[in-house]
This record gives sequence, structure tokens and C-alpha cells, in this order.
Amino acid sequence: MISLLSLPRRSASPRGCPHKRGFTLIEVLIAAFLLSFVSGAVISSLMFSSRCARLNTNAVMAKNIAQGYFERMRRDSIANVNSAHYPNADYDSVPPVWLDEGNGTRCKVTLVFKSTGTVTAATANRLEDSATSPTWESDEWKEHYVYIIEGPGNGQYFRILSNTGTALNIDGAFSRLPVAGATKFRVDNGVTVRVTTEWQYLGRNYSQTISSLAAEQ
Repeated sequence: MISLLSLPRRSASPRGCPHKRGFTLIEVLIAAFLLSFVSGAVISSLMFSSRCARLNTNAVMAKNIAQGYFERMRRDSIANVNSAHYPNADYDSVPPVWLDEGNGTRCKVTLVFKSTGTVTAATANRLEDSATSPTWESDEWKEHYVYIIEGPGNGQYFRILSNTGTALNIDGAFSRLPVAGATKFRVDNGVTVRVTTEWQYLGRNYSQTISSLAAEQ
């Protein structure tokens, strides 16, 4: 009697189900390339955002440093608002001026005092300060007011029609002429102070300048 052995049959896929297969090497490489490309773009975007955030933070800190100088000047006597009492600060100054002490970032601060000086020459409607430094921009003080604060002509003030680098042309005439070397003046009865804060970040130099009037209280 012959015994029939049943052989295992290959199971058929259910009707309607496609035959499953793995990914080819080319498909894996393409997917890896796309993933690396997207990841690189995301990382670059995050780094750019972080850099912009740091620059914005530094700019705010630079503004705060300038405001700190202005607050000290407002509490001080107007006679002390000058380079002798408010010297410049360099990167290696002691004590240092910190832009961000937590990150060890120092800064450089340059102060310029303008709009005040001693008359070096005068006519009935013009006064000159040839020693002013830096020189004024053309018509920088137009429509402002100049006040004689000390010496011959003290107490007079006039609207400024125009100015050159070292001279002010006034609207009117002095009743008592200022005297060279003896008469002192101020524009807007105060000292215009320009504070420039400089710092370095990622090998590049940045700066921010803010101006304010320190006026007589």
C-alpha cells in the first residue's frame, strides 16, 4: 500500500493585496539625502535665528549702556558734562565696560560732547568757535537756539539761522558783542552728547550711536 505524502503548499496572497517588497538601495539613498538636506536647512535656520537674537540682545545692551551715561549726566552738574568727567572706555579699560558680562563680552565706548564752547570770533550776528572738535555738520543747529552763558554778552540768546563747521549765524544782533576767549555759549542751553558703543561678535565689529541733550536743570 502506497502512502501519499502531502507536500506543503505555498500560501496564496489574499485576493486584492499587492505583493509586499523591501526598499531598494537607491530609494534608501534618496531618502537619506532628502533627510540630510531638510535637517541641514532646519539647523541653518536655527543658527541664523540664534545669531539674530544675539545681535538684537547686544543692541539692546548697547542702548542700555548709553542710557546709563545719560542718566548719570542728568544727575550731575552741567559743568561736569565733559570728557574730563566722562572719559572714553576701550576694550581693555579697567574697570571694563561689559556688554554681556555673562558671556565675557566687553565693549568700547566713545563719547563726543558738542554744542558748547568758547567764542573765538564774533560779529553782530555771527559767532565762531574755531576750536570746536569735532566740527559741526552744515546746518546741524539750524532752528535751534544759542545761549550766551558766561562772559561779555551773558544772558542773550538767539535762534540759529544756519551754521558752518565752526560758526553760528543768528537771527538778530547782539546788544553786547561776545568777546573772543572770554564768552562761553551753549546750543539749546545744554550739551549734546553722542555715545557710540562698539562690540565684537563672531569676528565682526558692530556699533550703535545714540545722542541726547544734557540740559541745565
